[in-house]
Amino acid sequence: MRRVLASAVIATLAFATVSMAGPALAQSPEKLGFLVVEPAKGDLLTPMDLATSGVCTRGTMFAVTIAGPNLDNPDRGNLIGVTKIQTLAPESYPGHYVVPLPTDLATYIATTAPGQRIKGDYTITFACRDTLSTDDLQVFTADLRVDGKGRYTVQGDSAMRIDELIDGYVPGSSGVIMGDPLLPDGAEIAEAAAQTPPAEPSAWWRPALIALGVLLLAGAGYAWWRGRRTPAEAEPERESAGVGG
Repeated sequence: MRRVLASAVIATLAFATVSMAGPALAQSPEKLGFLVVEPAKGDLLTPMDLATSGVCTRGTMFAVTIAGPNLDNPDRGNLIGVTKIQTLAPESYPGHYVVPLPTDLATYIATTAPGQRIKGDYTITFACRDTLSTDDLQVFTADLRVDGKGRYTVQGDSAMRIDELIDGYVPGSSGVIMGDPLLPDGAEIAEAAAQTPPAEPSAWWRPALIALGVLLLAGAGYAWWRGRRTPAEAEPERESAGVGG
């Protein structure tokens, strides 16, 4: 009997865990490749151009962010806010996006993280996104190290020149249309709303379903236990109930 009850409890707890888990947690963004930072060495006042090693296969928007010591606050990080990929004139260099940053890092940090010391390892990310979403679907990243004097050095493949990555690249000819991030128009907002899954109904039924599962499993276990009893063991019960006399 104890084994049956233990099995019932384990099965019920497993069922409860699956039932109450709800929707799967958002997956980490897919890393598509690296992000070239040019120049590969400089200081926080150096203008930067970025180039992706590939293109987004999901999403129609992009954002460029930076993360690292003293820049991990959710309110910080956007070097370029969510913008349409078409503003990068992707037909200019098929298979790549070329992105000049609209401001140097020193100016950006002075306005978003004033007074913070920038030193250590940082990651610049080009993120592919959907309309009205802050979730990164796919990313290209570059790592750079900043010393105590505000000088940076790009690490790994991201340290190559853009013309080494893109055949026929001409500096300054990226065709980027920069400025304020383009906000989605009314049609895009309506389309995004139509694609948004409805909110899950209240999960009030889950505890009731779990309790019912416990009762059913316990009843099944008890019935199985009674079925295994021998006739001799059952005889006293039958006599006490006045059966067979």
